[in-house]
Amino acid sequence: MKFVQYTAISLITMSTVFALGTTVSAATTPSTASSKNHVEFQGGNTDPTDPVDPTDPDNPNPPIDPVDPTNPGTGNPGPLSLDFVSNIEFGTHDISTKTETYHALNENPYVQVTDKTGQGQGWNLVATASEFKDSTGSKVLKGAELTFLNGQTNTNIANVSAAPTAQQSVSFTNQSAQPIMNAQVGEGKGTWVDVWSGTANDNANVLLKVLPGSADETSYTATIDWTLTVAP
Repeated sequence: MKFVQYTAISLITMSTVFALGTTVSAATTPSTASSKNHVEFQGGNTDPTDPVDPTDPDNPNPPIDPVDPTNPGTGNPGPLSLDFVSNIEFGTHDISTKTETYHALNENPYVQVTDKTGQGQGWNLVATASEFKDSTGSKVLKGAELTFLNGQTNTNIANVSAAPTAQQSVSFTNQSAQPIMNAQVGEGKGTWVDVWSGTANDNANVLLKVLPGSADETSYTATIDWTLTVAP
């Protein structure tokens, strides 16, 4: 009786081992499949792009420039757009008998460009400046020179596009167009700013040189015309 019982137990044990062995072997064989994931984008969005914070484009609440508080941006539509240009203020000064260089009051004057064409053709931003004249146009600040130094490009932190190139020194001494920012093919996609940051009320990166004998007791204004085109 003991012999019969022992044999039965042995048969069950071997069967169990065989079954387990079969299960382990099946689990090591991979089962594969492929799936496709799709997304499509289209260019041509003409909605205007709002101005951003030039020093922190990810800031959801861009600060208002106290020197230029009523500037809402250009509102320009289009997939390639010039969104913002700062108005520069140099304040009030005594007439001098020497050559003087005045610093801008704006802390972070900037220009903003957006490329959402989806084509990456590149773009070019240039500017021309008029003479400084009084409100009647009869008085001219002869020989005045407007200069922008140390321009820095900035964009939101997640933007993976290559940056455009900003000119480090731009001087307006005549009415010839001056290069400001340039994006080669594949560069400058998304929203970019060129900012000339300095000390508030004493920004040494935006300068106005005035020659002796040129200033009368009046207010002078010059206009900068900015032009953005599709071209590397």
